[in-house]
Amino acid sequence: MKKFRVLACTLLVTGFGLTSCSSDDDTAGVNNETQIEGTYNLTAVTTAEPTDFDADGTSHSDQMQETDCYDGSKLVLNADNTFTFEKNGVVVDTSEGTSGCTSATYTGTWEILTGSGSDVIIRATYQDNNDDDVILNLVKAGNEITYTNDFGTYPDRDEDTGGAILTFGAVEYLYVK
Repeated sequence: MKKFRVLACTLLVTGFGLTSCSSDDDTAGVNNETQIEGTYNLTAVTTAEPTDFDADGTSHSDQMQETDCYDGSKLVLNADNTFTFEKNGVVVDTSEGTSGCTSATYTGTWEILTGSGSDVIIRATYQDNNDDDVILNLVKAGNEITYTNDFGTYPDRDEDTGGAILTFGAVEYLYVK
């Protein structure tokens, strides 16, 4: 009976040793879809109407297929409820009909308005270059965040002159983690 107790204790101690925490456990159980913090890269800028901004004869609703000015845009949501917004886009001089790329980096705070798990609505607030508060209502579903500006503008071409213009309409930005 004494040998049985020694054997049982040995197996018990060995079992605890095999189930102890280790450094490989840190990310094994993390579900990236429910984790809000992280880097979300812009993958699509979808406009209400397709444009042929690059004047190659093919129109697209995804403006990232028309210009590389949006490349590098991203949202970085931090665990301390701060964020960084790297916003790249197209600037249009409508009086001259010319365009170019623009970029800006903003920092601010974010909070969950509603939802839980992988589906939440997030309010992100930052100050623009004019010190005006800007509020973005972001919809997170899985590893994607979308922001829709129903009263936005996007680059287009004047049908008569071919010069750069701005068209008013809804613009949806899709960021993927």
